[in-house]
Amino acid sequence: MNRIDKIGRQGKLTLGLELPLDNDWSAKGDAKRKQDGRPFGVPDITNHKKYAQIADQLRFAALWIRDVPIYDPAFGDAAQQFEAFSYLGYLSGITKDILLGTAAIVLPLREPILVAKSAASIDILSEGRLLLGLGLGDRAIEFPLFGYDYENRSQRFRDGVTLMKHAWKKDSSLNQIYKTVNTNIEIYPKPPEENIPLVMAGHGQQSLEWIATNMQAWFNYPRSVMDTERLTTEWNKETERLELGHKPYITAFHLNLVEDPNAPFTPHRFGGTVGRNGLVTLLQGYQRVGVNHMALQLRHSSRPIDEVIQEIGEFVLPLYQ
Repeated sequence: MNRIDKIGRQGKLTLGLELPLDNDWSAKGDAKRKQDGRPFGVPDITNHKKYAQIADQLRFAALWIRDVPIYDPAFGDAAQQFEAFSYLGYLSGITKDILLGTAAIVLPLREPILVAKSAASIDILSEGRLLLGLGLGDRAIEFPLFGYDYENRSQRFRDGVTLMKHAWKKDSSLNQIYKTVNTNIEIYPKPPEENIPLVMAGHGQQSLEWIATNMQAWFNYPRSVMDTERLTTEWNKETERLELGHKPYITAFHLNLVEDPNAPFTPHRFGGTVGRNGLVTLLQGYQRVGVNHMALQLRHSSRPIDEVIQEIGEFVLPLYQ
């Protein structure tokens, strides 16, 4: 089974986890954060290795990390703190089977040649477990710090995707793109399959036709089941119209899994509080409307992270593998 099928079989739902695996957005976690002297949104990553390996052992489908180059107090979110590709290299060495996804690399802030080389390196080191999610970037403060124009980022995004795909091909000279007069220049290493599955995060100021044509999956912000159905329907109609076959729809959910298995669902922004039986029912709803993969984010968790991962792994995950 290829890696896209591992997260995106038609009519099926798989589960992953979004890093950082911390509960710093819960009342207990926030109190600990203040005690530690960490700014809001800077998680405790002390146990990240332990939690990632538990997720791998329990056979979660994927771990997802984010690309947040600069901590901006106005956004209050440092994600997992580690630089994305450096961290992917580490994760590839301490895990065996779990897919490693980015949600997402801010492509307009990076040189596409280096992204192509970094991604190919991770793809080989992880033995084909990388899912390269790409995003446009929505933090205007970051762009001038890197010397880029915020307003033209959508064109930079498209150009970057084109360059990376070209660089991954065998015997693919970059001379034509960069108009060099030197002998043929290439990027190594090359992904064994000459491509890496690309996942679009959000719309990225691109048309749905462009996303469906150029990406292997679509990752969207958390929404209610009803709102999600509108997007999955739109996505599936477009891939069918273009005769591209099934392409997975991915989303996330900010979960506070409480100890009472029968606790009813109480919504909060991007997710909610619920017991495991209610979580199963909720996931069935997302599966019914066409979600193929759900990345669970646990920063609102009122319980210890390892305890929550173990409970999901024992009682919920077997239903979605």
